[in-house]
Amino acid sequence: MGEIEKTTPMMMQYRLIKEQNQDKVLFFRLGDFYEMFDTDAVEVSRLLNLTLTKRAGQAMCGIPYHAAKAYIKRLLDLGKKIAICEQVELNNDPKQLARREVVQVVTPATVVDDDFLDSRSNSYVLCIAYHRQRFMVSYTDITNGEFTLRSAEMDKQFNALLAIIEQVKPREILVNEDDYFLHLDFQRIIDAQNAMVTKLPSWFFKAKEGYQLMCDQVGTCSLKAFSLDASSPEVTSGGALLRYVIDSAKTALDQIRGYTLADENTFLQIDESSRKNLELLLNLQDGNERYSLFSSIDASVTSGGARLLKKWISFPLIDKEKILGRQDWVRRYCDDRLELDRTRTILKGVLDLERLTSRIAMGRSLPHDLVGIARTVKAFLELVSDSFSLYRPLFGDGFSDEQMHALLEVVQTIDKSLNDQCQGPFMEGQVILDGFDPELDSLRSIKDNGKQILDTYLGKVRTETGITTMKLSSNKILGHFLEVSKGQVDKVPSSFYRKQTLVNAERYTSDELIACETKILKSSFEAEKRERVLYENILSETRELRNQLLSIGNFLSQVDCLQAFATTSIRYNYCCPVFTDSDCLEIEGGRHPVVEQQLGVGSFVANDLHIKPSGNRFCLITGPNMAGKSTFLRQSALIVLLAQIGSFVPATSARLSLVDRLYCRVGSSDNLARGESTFLVEMQEAAHILRTASARSLVIMDELGRGTSTQDGMSIAYAVMQSLLELGPKTLFATHYHELAQLDTSLVQLLTLQVLEKGGEILFVRKVIEGIANSSYGLNVAKMAGIPNKALRTALSFQKRHFSEYGVANPQLDLFASDSSATEMGGVPILTEVEADVLERIKEVDIPSSTPISALLLLEDLKKKLEAD
Repeated sequence: MGEIEKTTPMMMQYRLIKEQNQDKVLFFRLGDFYEMFDTDAVEVSRLLNLTLTKRAGQAMCGIPYHAAKAYIKRLLDLGKKIAICEQVELNNDPKQLARREVVQVVTPATVVDDDFLDSRSNSYVLCIAYHRQRFMVSYTDITNGEFTLRSAEMDKQFNALLAIIEQVKPREILVNEDDYFLHLDFQRIIDAQNAMVTKLPSWFFKAKEGYQLMCDQVGTCSLKAFSLDASSPEVTSGGALLRYVIDSAKTALDQIRGYTLADENTFLQIDESSRKNLELLLNLQDGNERYSLFSSIDASVTSGGARLLKKWISFPLIDKEKILGRQDWVRRYCDDRLELDRTRTILKGVLDLERLTSRIAMGRSLPHDLVGIARTVKAFLELVSDSFSLYRPLFGDGFSDEQMHALLEVVQTIDKSLNDQCQGPFMEGQVILDGFDPELDSLRSIKDNGKQILDTYLGKVRTETGITTMKLSSNKILGHFLEVSKGQVDKVPSSFYRKQTLVNAERYTSDELIACETKILKSSFEAEKRERVLYENILSETRELRNQLLSIGNFLSQVDCLQAFATTSIRYNYCCPVFTDSDCLEIEGGRHPVVEQQLGVGSFVANDLHIKPSGNRFCLITGPNMAGKSTFLRQSALIVLLAQIGSFVPATSARLSLVDRLYCRVGSSDNLARGESTFLVEMQEAAHILRTASARSLVIMDELGRGTSTQDGMSIAYAVMQSLLELGPKTLFATHYHELAQLDTSLVQLLTLQVLEKGGEILFVRKVIEGIANSSYGLNVAKMAGIPNKALRTALSFQKRHFSEYGVANPQLDLFASDSSATEMGGVPILTEVEADVLERIKEVDIPSSTPISALLLLEDLKKKLEAD
């Protein structure tokens, strides 16, 4: 029986389609269900906790088609691709199979439905191709039509490629399967990414076919307008990417209007580890947006604005004019609070125009998407109506008066025609409003008045025949019919046709009844057909304006980012940074944008930084842990980054030059996925900085060399310090190796974190001052952390016997020296638990009220405790 089942025509059809989609879960439409068979059924039933059944020994499970989105999202989150196989044509012969085909391949980066997307993050698919010792990289987000091509050098550690991946954060990565399997190092770093990896056959990357496909997509005979030609190496990756998204979407991608050939020198370069260490979009603790730079400055009110803000943070500018242009808008909003409030109020009413338009372009829209487009365009017009010339630069060229007029007409048509209460898919009678189309109104009138037409006919027949008990009914088999009891049959006219005989009655029809029935049924069919034609016409008119709609969506996102900068600046008292051509970084009252919000208003200790064009551009910062070195380092880097995205910055004042590269080597962590230890990672990051930094760069380094022995670590820190002094970048170099501050520091700016000592306790003031730290205060911090006093006494003894203040080993170690000398730290005794308890009991004694006897008894008790200890 099982073998018979496996060879049925339907299973043969299933297996043929599955053979073409082996790397995907196949949702096979059968009636009202999507069914899965064989290994798909076993895997999906386990992943989704579905009931696994068997049919003649065949494993199968299914889900209702109307609930498919919820199951698809769960599979996407688990890293699965889904091929949707639908019945596309029914056969007139009931014994023949319906024709089925895959109508869409759902992957994490090729979905456009809101159910599968994070509204506040881009959904990129990124493609990588090897080409003559370089990587050709392209990426697209089909939800807004963005398509970018870049290249990266093929360095040993893949630093350039990893920087792009961390910058773009794709949901899916495409690679040439030949590259993937031939280059094991490449394979390891790709597999370590937090994205679905898809391996494409090598023919996807053929330049000639890719170039032609890219031309066809934008309707041109060449790509010169995009600075590309048939020999451009970027075409290998771009063509493969475009082919993949077209094949997966199974529909037109008209929202992809062009290609951007990115110049790596147009934005601030930040490597992978620096991006992570600075916690630009996600924090290091749990990978959440909380406590990231993005969360601290995000005052956007639209999903498109949030996505663009993340992009601006990921792609800081080095074009001074563009930065100043953004600053002008922020200043304008800060100076005009009424306009800022008006803008925020209007933006709260807009929807995600870019994604709405992309769904329209791909034919995956719902009626309420059109309503949302009209609502958003009206909000746009309200925003710019009184100051069109002011806002014009933000949406650029190509927006003619004719196009604006066409857009207004479409909006007016949508307002007049569509029912804004229709939330689901197209349903006859619920989409087009009454009064919009006379023909549709007439057909609906006939359909809606069908009962009245039939009642009128029944009354007429009753009068003519005298059969007052005659009934008019219907069923699915006979249609409408007249029912007459047996006793009245002799009154039935000869023009009636008998349709059915019952025990107590006869059922008839007539030419006039058939005509009435036909008229009603036809009007219902024609009404649905007419309504769909009207809806499709409106869709078509809207689709023709997709370029303008996408431009408006981008414009609204820009306005949202700029007002967000202004809102954050007002809320947290940011200042406008001043850019200068002299290579400097001067910050007065600088603050960490994330930390100060967590501490609360007025709690954060602001600090200054002065790096001038000439003189001491290398800042050597000493001080204990917990004193605030890392915060000071990171806040300086974040202030520079915020300035170069056009934002105001958390400081009293800031004067700086443009930075070409930003490095942040802080913290310590291994990378087990790449087989790299903590110290190896640290050295790789340092090597990358020394090989790529320039005099226009900003370098922040924290505790270099701590992952190895003292001698090796100090030597490496010294060598890196000297190399950076030769290169000349602006550098903040924090270290515990205080010896470095006692070498030749003629070109070094010595800074430290102020610490106050009182009664053996230390207080971290978190103030940066000139000078050198007196101590690392490691034992003090250990005490604050709760290390037991016994362990602290042992540590202090070991330190006194074996090390000088700055960690130089004594030539001869005496392992048998007494610990009795190690009883004080900072001039204050380190007490055992018993000694501390005795001290507390003495402090609690109320001397005036005590008697000689009680005092003697207490003294005897304390003496016994001390002797026992």
